[in-house]
Amino acid sequence: MNFTDQLGNSFSLSSAPKRIISIVPSQTELLFDLGLNEEVIGITSYCIHPKDWTESKTIVGGTKKLNIQKIHELKPDLIIGNKEENEKDQILELKKTFRFG
Repeated sequence: MNFTDQLGNSFSLSSAPKRIISIVPSQTELLFDLGLNEEVIGITSYCIHPKDWTESKTIVGGTKKLNIQKIHELKPDLIIGNKEENEKDQILELKKTFRFG
């Protein structure tokens, strides 16, 4: 499947991601609503809902100050970010290695 992100970057996924990091609180809540408990492995310290669910995830920093090393250690298949929430330089650094949605 082919996708285009909000910055106009195109990417494709050959299968559903198994290791997702969400660096946007609203998207974390959406992933929960979609039932992706096992797939979501990392979130930010601002991803606080639903509480029971987010307490079981690895914290990868805040939305503006990500722990890039921690994200690399988790080896995600997909990182979900947002141009309004996240710092462009950090996104560009992660984009060198990982797919974004």
